[in-house]
Amino acid sequence: MISQNDMEYLKDMVERGEMTVDEANVEKVLTQRVLVVKSLPKSVRAALNAAVRDGKLRHKKKEGRKPEVYYHPNFEYLANAERNRVEREMIAALLGVIAPPEGEVNERK
Repeated sequence: MISQNDMEYLKDMVERGEMTVDEANVEKVLTQRVLVVKSLPKSVRAALNAAVRDGKLRHKKKEGRKPEVYYHPNFEYLANAERNRVEREMIAALLGVIAPPEGEVNERK
């Protein structure tokens, strides 16, 4: 998660014309180290993919229940940990829907 101070800095840089929106999106990922992707606008995805091609970022595609991530090149271990955490949470949520916790009975009237 990126801090509010970092977000304000990036917005300010864009407003002053010292950084493009695409550069700000890449800088945001670099600052927060890992971005878990659920959905992205086409322009943001294009900017992040360009940064991957330039070597500024790395990318892991969605695998099974593990989400897609963009991440800082030095923090692959954080990207792997975040993907695993999201996968565990998704499985726990699915199990909660399929089999409610022991002792809890869903009564329908």
